[in-house]
Amino acid sequence: MMATACDSGSDATVSGSPVDIEDSAIEGMLRVHSAGGFAMLGTDKKAKAMERPQMRVKFDYDYSIGRSEVTCGEFLELQKDRHFDLKCENDSLPVADVTYYDAVLFANAKSKSLKKDTAYTYSSASFDNEGRCTNLEGFVYHPEVEGVRLPTEAEWTLVANKVWDPINSWNAENSDYKVHQVCSMDLGSDGICDMAGNVMEWVNDWLGNFADTTIINYAGAPDGGNLRQRVLKGGSYRDAAKDMKLYSRGDVYTVTSETHKEYIGFRLAYGAIPDAQWMDNRGDASSSRVIPLASPLAIRNMTGTYQAKIVFRNEETGNLDVVDFSSGVASVFEIRDTLAVYHPVISPDGKKVAFSTGTEGVSGTSSLYVRNLNSTGSNLVKLDVPSAAIPRWMVYMGDTSIVYVTDAGNNEDTQAFLKQSTWRVRFKDGKFGTPYKILDGAYHSGVDVLGSFGISGARKLRAHVSGIDTVWFNGDQACNASLSKDGSKKTLFLDFGSKKRDGYEGESYGVHERILMVDSLGNLVDEYPSPENYAFDHTEWVSDHLVIASLTANNGAHEKIVMVNTQDSSVTELVEGNELWHPDFWFKSQGDSDDELLDFDSAGVYYSAGIPFSGLDLRVKMEDFWTNKDEATVVALGSSRVMFGLNEKAFESGVLVNMGYSSGDFSGMNFLFRNYVLNHTDAKFVVVEFSPDFMITDDNTSWNLIYLRSPGFLYDQHHNFWPDGVSNAFVTAVKDSYKPTDSLSLPYTYDEILLPTEGWGSPLIYRDSNEVEKTYKESILANLETLRNMCKLAKERDIRLIALIPPLNPKYRETGAFGLYGISRSSALALIDSVKQMDLVLMDENKMGYHDYGSNMAYNTDHLSKNGAAQLTRRLDSLIRTLK
Repeated sequence: MMATACDSGSDATVSGSPVDIEDSAIEGMLRVHSAGGFAMLGTDKKAKAMERPQMRVKFDYDYSIGRSEVTCGEFLELQKDRHFDLKCENDSLPVADVTYYDAVLFANAKSKSLKKDTAYTYSSASFDNEGRCTNLEGFVYHPEVEGVRLPTEAEWTLVANKVWDPINSWNAENSDYKVHQVCSMDLGSDGICDMAGNVMEWVNDWLGNFADTTIINYAGAPDGGNLRQRVLKGGSYRDAAKDMKLYSRGDVYTVTSETHKEYIGFRLAYGAIPDAQWMDNRGDASSSRVIPLASPLAIRNMTGTYQAKIVFRNEETGNLDVVDFSSGVASVFEIRDTLAVYHPVISPDGKKVAFSTGTEGVSGTSSLYVRNLNSTGSNLVKLDVPSAAIPRWMVYMGDTSIVYVTDAGNNEDTQAFLKQSTWRVRFKDGKFGTPYKILDGAYHSGVDVLGSFGISGARKLRAHVSGIDTVWFNGDQACNASLSKDGSKKTLFLDFGSKKRDGYEGESYGVHERILMVDSLGNLVDEYPSPENYAFDHTEWVSDHLVIASLTANNGAHEKIVMVNTQDSSVTELVEGNELWHPDFWFKSQGDSDDELLDFDSAGVYYSAGIPFSGLDLRVKMEDFWTNKDEATVVALGSSRVMFGLNEKAFESGVLVNMGYSSGDFSGMNFLFRNYVLNHTDAKFVVVEFSPDFMITDDNTSWNLIYLRSPGFLYDQHHNFWPDGVSNAFVTAVKDSYKPTDSLSLPYTYDEILLPTEGWGSPLIYRDSNEVEKTYKESILANLETLRNMCKLAKERDIRLIALIPPLNPKYRETGAFGLYGISRSSALALIDSVKQMDLVLMDENKMGYHDYGSNMAYNTDHLSKNGAAQLTRRLDSLIRTLK
């Protein structure tokens, strides 16, 4: 029996057009005649922000899709040479507990077995101890390739809409909370099975926002945003049938390419996507993408730091694009504007960008601007002069300044060139000072700090040396010159090739196929070849031995940005796109801080690559902690139930520091309590969340995923958690560390960590209550012992410990479970009785579901809304007043 649209949002008029499906020439697949059809992604109903609004996707191509999820037998047979510790009971079960990258590698192997080209490319792969692929360096998906791949979200939804039937699926009501053989439930008339239930499925797309629009051949977001999120579809054996929605796109928590769970698998697709379209989070569709090719680790290997950014002009859009590696994830954003943007350069502190509206080699009036280097390009400031072009930052006499020229036109005519001039202007506190001239002549390729040496390269390679303008390189044509930043006065540039140079033995080469270098006297001293079939453009010094440049293909398109190492002539690909111009690269050197004893790749960096979304919450909480620790009278520890349930601003009887974070468990609470709260605050009250259903967690459930991957916590531990306190530079480092606030997956901000009212909803249960106590007995006992030890420590420090049971959906009292994670109500009562025997104050706001937190105070089944947080905070405030 098919589920109704009311049950699952699946009727064809809402979710897509009918499609014809027939056997495919590829074994195990079906051919989907989708050309001319459409799918509806998302919903206009009440749903998560990432699932709204509904968006229409049209197809003008056909493709093939797997009849079933890939099985363990298929997965292992095709990758016999690969070590993988898969826990499969038999070959007919869907392969699960695999990462997105594992699915990609299998798809490539399948393509090769069919003698087809691969749809995915990468430069190297990383694996964990169990053989899972955790990263593919230089990963790129090629939609134009006719190969085996994962289905896009639109392709998956188009087919699923035809067969969607959560009731007749392996779900929480019939699965015994375990995976089942593929196609062992009801098989649809088209031969497609398990699109609802059994295991959730990876699809090809990065997770991005939807828009109320129509898009053709949709391939997802151009990238995964700051959190690098992926899309999951279909529901699993642990989900109730009524909770499986065709429009759902993920799991309870953030899903990234390296995520793996025992209920996540995949099915395959085959075929090219012609003229694929990506849509960014602003609702703009494009057939082009900007793809980071270098990982943050590769950047660190080159520069010694993750604190690095690339800025460049996207010639296709005319806007400024930024790749930020600072979080340990290569995130991309574009600053949109109506201004022309050329020659962007990043300020010495990495926080601002200067650019001009005029470009090298073109005469005419140009304006110079500075703006913040964020997604909105805020605080735009214009230099009030008649004309200013090609800015370059400089620190001079302790002040940050900008050097610019009055005209960037070509310099062939000496008299015309010397009529222009080079200027310096101070920039402080977001404002320009008064400009002053330092040289006659437009030396836009760089000047030294004293203004006595300058370079210009646009038609001729000119140099200002000791007050004299001279032409180097035999007067031959040159361009893209850049003066070194290390005081050595080395100059690099490009020329038009074809012949050897006087006094320098080198092979002949084509236009821009060599980066040439001259010394301070204009003598040619070295050359660096471009990769085969490419030429250089837009070369700029980065450091004493690193050079950034664009690479142009044979058709003249600026397809890549690369880093050239002058020590070994190696070329590292950084970014790929259609037209990438005028790149500039910034990285933070160890001497850029007032406290040079701190390692700023680690100090205060509590969130970085590979850490789940819960770690981002905790990164924000650590900033709050170090900022407010001296005033704190009460500290709260716990999961997102505490994070959203207590409003610091509404607490009146002291200063509350709320350190609750998503997935916060007893291991994390204990770590924060012992090493931060006790060592750095004088708080006399500490609130510890005691949610009986969360007692099943252990170190590896949540805490180790944050702690073991966080440079900040490991750095603090290495320094014994700073028994003598931390410096102002340390606190500044915490505040400056990466915090991608535009990637929040729930409707709150870090200025107000509170949720809107959407009601309790259904009492979701993720585990079989009859099995929880048996499976997690050791974890439950260990967490009880941790709480006892926290009580002892608190008493020794004259601190009152308050065990808080936050309110959950009152409808749980109609089930056999205490809450979301499945512990039985009888076991929960026994745990509560155990806690009552401890030396603490129990604040039970759940009361086994018999509480007064109505649906108007809830966001979902286990989180309060802002209204509920107001009531809980008032009651905690009142309790502490009585305890004082």
